[in-house]
Amino acid sequence: MHITIAPASTQTGQATIRFLLADPSNPSVRGVYRNLTKVPDEFKSHPRFEAVRGDIEDVSSLHFEGSDAVLNIQPAIYEDKDTVAHARTVSGNIKTAVQAAASVKRLVLVSSEGAQYDHGVGEILTNHAAEIVLQDAAPEVVIVRCAYFMENWAAAIETIQEASFFFSTLTPLDFKLPHIATQDIGQACAAELLSTGAPLKSNPYIFDLEGPQPYSALDVKRAFEDAAGKELEVRPVEKEGLLEFWSTVFPPEVAKRFTELNLSFLPGGILHENSKPTGETRYGKTELVEVFKQLLGGQ
Repeated sequence: MHITIAPASTQTGQATIRFLLADPSNPSVRGVYRNLTKVPDEFKSHPRFEAVRGDIEDVSSLHFEGSDAVLNIQPAIYEDKDTVAHARTVSGNIKTAVQAAASVKRLVLVSSEGAQYDHGVGEILTNHAAEIVLQDAAPEVVIVRCAYFMENWAAAIETIQEASFFFSTLTPLDFKLPHIATQDIGQACAAELLSTGAPLKSNPYIFDLEGPQPYSALDVKRAFEDAAGKELEVRPVEKEGLLEFWSTVFPPEVAKRFTELNLSFLPGGILHENSKPTGETRYGKTELVEVFKQLLGGQ
């Protein structure tokens, strides 16, 4: 079996590649990189891995011929631009490249919980746009709607190490939200890619992917304390302060998108009050403290 990951430089792409290369079925894997200097050394030396230059923004650079399955990941955009239009464009490029390669039987798309909505979910609207474009891109389409990435808390590491505190935009502090580890996303995506040709319950086949349990900001605090080996303070960012908080991190329009996204999953938000579950939820095994130990160990 031959599988292409486009783009391959994201954390999710790398996690998927690791699981594929470790699989006993010995699939061949092609990673698409805009910049070939970003190819990890562990992949370069692997006999079943090939790195090729390609850009999802340039359809002429995408070549999926010979692949049985393709994994697509929508990279986050932190610029003041129309990210929904951008998502439609790059998804259209992926669709064109998939359909130009007669060998591709299955497309797996990494998406987000909340992508079923066309309003009120901020940055997740890019995932909604991608799902609409790619839902019929291949004979088999699988959409993996992921919970909140555990790795998103990596932004807290600087203040944890320097001042023993971190900010939380997840409030109230005891409010629990589903999380998922990148490693578990990679494992789930690899399994779906390797199942190419197997019957799907529906087409497109959509499922939610969450971790073993939901976590609150207080759970995050305890996990960071365990990983860091010291007591920490968590400083809540209340709803009314979210836009100001995100504006210190991102350009104005990006801050607005992240504020709307943030509000959507808090109590009273569209995803909390009317989540419209996909119908099937799968669960990863990685706990929050495991991810935090890896994050702090890499500093």
